[in-house]
Amino acid sequence: MSRKLLIRMFLFSATISIIAGCGESEQAETLLQPDDVVLVEVDGEPVTLDMLEFLMEGQGVDEENTEGMRGLLDELIRRRAVANRATEQGLSTTPEVRAERMVKDIEIQYARFLEDLERENSISEEEIRAVYQAQVERAGNRRFQLVTIEFPAQAEALEQLNSIQSGELDFDQAIDLATADGRLARSTGWIDASQVPGDFAAILEQTQTGAVVDGLLPYEGQWLIVRLADTDELVPPPLEDVREGIRRTLLGQQIQSTVDRIFESATITPMLPLDGEAPNGP
Repeated sequence: MSRKLLIRMFLFSATISIIAGCGESEQAETLLQPDDVVLVEVDGEPVTLDMLEFLMEGQGVDEENTEGMRGLLDELIRRRAVANRATEQGLSTTPEVRAERMVKDIEIQYARFLEDLERENSISEEEIRAVYQAQVERAGNRRFQLVTIEFPAQAEALEQLNSIQSGELDFDQAIDLATADGRLARSTGWIDASQVPGDFAAILEQTQTGAVVDGLLPYEGQWLIVRLADTDELVPPPLEDVREGIRRTLLGQQIQSTVDRIFESATITPMLPLDGEAPNGP
């Protein structure tokens, strides 16, 4: 706690002396720790300095903003008073409210744990450069513009691709058929080899501009017949332009790996019988 904030707390002393309750809290939360600074007790329930600082950070109120702190403290006191009344009326013990509070508690701790992981884990320059180089190699030195025709089933797409390759049907006629059937036929922006499966990229590299690719492209559960509309030289972006994106990706992978390990090591005990199983006990 900073000296500035401590000094400013004295500015609230008149307000606090009027509002604050006295005596031991009857409903004190287990979250309250012995070294917490309690600013006010409202009907015996605490409003702490940490609570105020949390709101200050969330709402962008700094330690110089005395009036802003006054307003946040007043709002905390009002909410504490209403929450106390809800507890008196038994609202805090209803199944819905208890479930909501438990879920929010999980979400808060989960988010804070991930934040700690992010602070503790670092990505080296060597790792970033290795990923960058691999991406550059994977992308190749050409970029492509494609025209695609969508099919829901692989067999249907293969049949029509064979018809195009045999000359029974040309690509523009296939587009007309797709439009009539309500299937998508569209042009892509510029893409590179890293944005399609490796086997398709290899075939694409060998395809002449204007020709239909000799293979189907799987995409979001659909199958695409593809014509190579245009090609151009691909100039990779400078490392500095993509450094942060690579770092965030690697960090996310590290965090996800840690979360997966925690899940796999957790002891999970079903408390209700699984489908088709009789409950334990007499």
